[in-house]
Amino acid sequence: MKPFVASKVLMVEGIEDDPVTKARAERLLTGIEGPKPVTVDDAELARVIREELSARGHHGMHADIEPVVIFNRYRLDDSEEEKTRRIEAYPELAGSKLGGYGGFDWRKSGGAAYRRETGAVCQPAWAIHSIVGCHFRCAYCNLGHYMNIMMNLEEFVGRLDGWLSWCPAQKLFQYDNYTDAVCFEPEYGMAKLLIEYFAQKPGKALEYYVGKSGYVDFLLDYDHRGHTVCCWSLSPSSQAADFEYLSDSTEERVEGMRKCQEAGYPVRVRLSPMVPVKGWREETRAMLELLFDNVSPDIMTIETLRFLEYDQLAKSFDLSKLDDEFVAVMKEAAGKPVDFGCQIPDSYRIKMYDHIFAELERLSPDTPMAFCREQKRVWDRYADIFARHGQNTARYMCNCGPHCAPATALAEPA
Repeated sequence: MKPFVASKVLMVEGIEDDPVTKARAERLLTGIEGPKPVTVDDAELARVIREELSARGHHGMHADIEPVVIFNRYRLDDSEEEKTRRIEAYPELAGSKLGGYGGFDWRKSGGAAYRRETGAVCQPAWAIHSIVGCHFRCAYCNLGHYMNIMMNLEEFVGRLDGWLSWCPAQKLFQYDNYTDAVCFEPEYGMAKLLIEYFAQKPGKALEYYVGKSGYVDFLLDYDHRGHTVCCWSLSPSSQAADFEYLSDSTEERVEGMRKCQEAGYPVRVRLSPMVPVKGWREETRAMLELLFDNVSPDIMTIETLRFLEYDQLAKSFDLSKLDDEFVAVMKEAAGKPVDFGCQIPDSYRIKMYDHIFAELERLSPDTPMAFCREQKRVWDRYADIFARHGQNTARYMCNCGPHCAPATALAEPA
């Protein structure tokens, strides 16, 4: 695993009583520098969340955040009465799996109500989660303040057959977009459990979110049988270096893709979030040339920076490193009403998209493309381009949509 420094390490009650979870904790602790673990009950865990973690915001330009690590466990057999009792007594445990609830979760984005309320195009699906919290310190993110890590993984994976029976039409299941999960492996062990599980499921596939890392050597010998697709978030060099602290470089991420593709994994790429650094056009061109010189992704998904108004942008970024026109556009738009996720005005997002589509047409015109959570009016602007790949807003291939399993998995009879 990638080592890091923690400010605290908390173990919920029960972790040390189970030889499997205790051994997992001991393996992970070899990569965590910090104070000795402390066992906590609900009351103490709630106190730490309330008093030490409630005011967490974007990382901004700070790379020195030392997270609180929580070795937690799924509460798979709690009754609804017990769940209600605990959350009413300690409401701090209600979110981010802190109470041990969830893990096979419904992503409602993309449903009919979501599209009506937001105007954004997405696809709802069931997704798998076991970690909330990340090694990296991206300026636009807030996931570095704590790491809530579920430990009873074998028990969780043992329930997947039942959960998959809820959604027989879903083909692809994403894991885990609340973290860059590779950073905890192979000591953690969830990658191997899930990859081997889905390898045995005809017509089903796992999307393993590698994220912003090139750390993949542990994956290369797993028996995935083409049922796991590895997905990266790829950024140009200045964005990676200046605003995605502790993450791997553009080159290291592409090298990780190359290794996984060579090992037979289908590879997918997200340009997400696209941050308009100074010289973003030239850097994006160089990044895409590097990518397609080394890898043949089966899908590429595109998304600009979102959910940051100008004042938040100014607090989170060194504005001198951003494109001057972008900063001016954001400042001019400050305080004006925006649609969901459209803090960057359409006019500037479209400039970025135009550049990306032109480069993809030049470098890899056969690679299917999709937007992530973009407004339908913007999709419609590029309808002719998407149509060449059979894409439209009613049904399209993207990195994590429920029907977007790779051909290597769908080729087998379900």
